[in-house]
Amino acid sequence: MHIFQHAHLPTLRLEGEQCLAAADQRLGLQGFEVWLRSLAPGAHTQILQHAGELVVLAQSGSGKLLIAGGPQRFQGPCTLLIPPQAPFQIVNHGTQPLQLVWVHTRAPQPCAS
Repeated sequence: MHIFQHAHLPTLRLEGEQCLAAADQRLGLQGFEVWLRSLAPGAHTQILQHAGELVVLAQSGSGKLLIAGGPQRFQGPCTLLIPPQAPFQIVNHGTQPLQLVWVHTRAPQPCAS
C-alpha cells in the first residue's frame, strides 16, 4: 500500500503536545521516520537526545530551541537542524499552536535526569 490515511494512524497525546507517526517502521520504513507534532501555546517537548540526524520543519507558529550554545528563537516556516547526541528542547512561546514536522533517522529518547 502506498497511501495511509492519518485518521487510521495512532496519535500520542502528551501534556500540551500532540504527536502522530506519519511514517515509521509500522508502515515498513527502515531508514527514517516522519512525525507530525503540534505544541499548544506555552507547551514544550521533553528534553530529548537522539543518536541519529534530526530535521524539524516548523510549518507555522513561533518557538525557542533550547540547545548547547544558548536558546535560539525561530518563526515558522523554517528548518531546525539538530546534531546527533545533542540534548535539546523545543518551546512554543507564541500565541498560536506550533506545527512541526520531524524527520529523523532514529527516534529521539528522553534524556536521563
